[in-house]
Amino acid sequence: METCRIDIHADDYGESLHTSKDLLECLEAGKLDSISILSNMSCFFSCVDMYRKAQERFLKQPKLSVHLNIMEGKCLADPKQVPDLVDAGGHFCLSWESLFFRSFLPGRKRLKAQLKEEMALQIQAVREAFPEMERLRIDSHQHTHMIPVAADALLETIAEKGWPTEYIRNAKEPVWPYLREVSLWKTYRPINFVKNLILNVCSFLLEGRLQRLKIEPMYLWGLVMSGHMDQERVERLLPAMCKKAKKAGRTLEILFHPGRLLPEELSGEFSQKEAVAFYVSDDRDVEKEAVMQFAEPLKSQE
Repeated sequence: METCRIDIHADDYGESLHTSKDLLECLEAGKLDSISILSNMSCFFSCVDMYRKAQERFLKQPKLSVHLNIMEGKCLADPKQVPDLVDAGGHFCLSWESLFFRSFLPGRKRLKAQLKEEMALQIQAVREAFPEMERLRIDSHQHTHMIPVAADALLETIAEKGWPTEYIRNAKEPVWPYLREVSLWKTYRPINFVKNLILNVCSFLLEGRLQRLKIEPMYLWGLVMSGHMDQERVERLLPAMCKKAKKAGRTLEILFHPGRLLPEELSGEFSQKEAVAFYVSDDRDVEKEAVMQFAEPLKSQE
């Protein structure tokens, strides 16, 4: 099997207490290389405290990333400063689709300024809570930082703040490994191929800018199979994904969501019904099992 640089990653630390506890179990077992942290949910400071209490039990210290969130939860900015992003209560109310289309409509400059205001505060919150993250690593909830207006806002914010940055997720996922495994075609959700295509277009627009910032090139694996990165299919597709990443000289970030939200944790912070169904789904337990079962065999292929 082709070998490649692999980063086994979990999103959504700080989404809820139970979600975060699941990720901590994976960290204590030494199964994750990196995690992404949300800073705008009500449980953030409790999750920071849980992390610190568990940290000495980690088999290895993970790389930490800011998980920008402009889809759910409350803004950290004064709601009056970001009126196009939030409702009267300060909760984010934009859909991914509306944010994408507004990238090309009048009012883009105003929208970008509001995104910069909120992004700076979310990044700073994680930097203050986790000072060991000397150089920024950044991704986002539902990959919104890939949307052109959000990408502009993020890169301008980083430049204006002078924050040294080592990693910005490029949500660019190879399609060929999926297509070559014909027997798995019926197991994929067609909508995820649409998302893959849109994000690959966004990646095309962003990639040159990341190269100029000397951000390490990467592939992301976890879009088409988002919500169901199960053990069997990960094992089937791994050789082809590694071969593709090695040939392109890219790190392969394998994205899991192994943290599950409990139904009793649902609140007004979680406004997207389709996403909420995934947060509380048994599929999150499936992804956690895949992390716990496959992390070491995966790393042995590097």
